[in-house]
Amino acid sequence: MATPFNKIYPLFLSQITDYSLESFTNDQLEANLQLWLLGAIGYFSNCSHDLTDFDLELQQFNVELNHIEKLILSKFMLSIYLDTHLIKEDLLKQNLNSKEYRMYSNANQIKALIEMKNKVAGEANVLMSRYSYNIHRIKEILE
Repeated sequence: MATPFNKIYPLFLSQITDYSLESFTNDQLEANLQLWLLGAIGYFSNCSHDLTDFDLELQQFNVELNHIEKLILSKFMLSIYLDTHLIKEDLLKQNLNSKEYRMYSNANQIKALIEMKNKVAGEANVLMSRYSYNIHRIKEILE
């Protein structure tokens, strides 16, 4: 069986409140979600399924992913999403002198984004570790 990409997107979207996404058309949102998901694949290094086995036309993984695997992918999607916000903030900071930057931006916004990204990456890694040491998976491997 296959897992459509759109079975993972709600798990990702439930973790954020970005009202700017509402201004996207459905096609734009779908394209961004797909890019974040494809980027997340590289971080999920110990998945028992081949996550590179996907079909972009059908927008699906050609394997059946369980809920934990979908959740791990959504956490890594969130990490990539936060990277895009960090890059925007870094560019803004570089284009403004420090006085202007303090006037136009919250002083600790970049620091907070970095801390959030580290927290999300940590959560994803914990989920991945628990997933890899799941007793049911170990039994499957040994059989």
